[in-house]
Amino acid sequence: MEIWEISLVDELKQGSTQACERCYRLLSSQLYTVIYKVCQNQATAQELLQDTFLDIFEKVHCFKKQQSFVAWCKRIAFNNTLNFIKRNNRMEFIEELPDMLFDEENCVSEVIADSRLIESLFAKISEVERLILWLFIVEQYNHEEIAVLVSKSPSYSKSIVSRALKRIRMSPEVKTYAHNQ
Repeated sequence: MEIWEISLVDELKQGSTQACERCYRLLSSQLYTVIYKVCQNQATAQELLQDTFLDIFEKVHCFKKQQSFVAWCKRIAFNNTLNFIKRNNRMEFIEELPDMLFDEENCVSEVIADSRLIESLFAKISEVERLILWLFIVEQYNHEEIAVLVSKSPSYSKSIVSRALKRIRMSPEVKTYAHNQ
């Protein structure tokens, strides 16, 4: 564990409001990104981020210094997001980006088009599948780690990743995109 993490955790355990603020500034963007990519709704992601930090501050006394504080915080964020998904069992769709963004440079429009494609493909899979794919592909968790996070077996994670990627590959948008490249 990093030295800054140790001192931050010690200050949080002492109830320092400055430590809470510093913790929020250090971790909020990382945690928000992960939460938003799964739930794909800004208001929901902000609410879950707020709940996550409340849980972090309330449960900091349970933190064991043998593990990374950042990883511990991410686990709380993943658990809150997963619990939200289980409670609500619904999908939120991303609002379209304004067309005026495509009037910018060509490379910017390509990045936006690629981003739209990824968001469109992610919208075709369930929130649980998005969460597990995010953990596996972006966060680079292995199937055993994901299994612990979602309280399932490693084979559950493997099958979710396999099925979700197969569904994404079979999507007409992917075939069109691959044909145009």
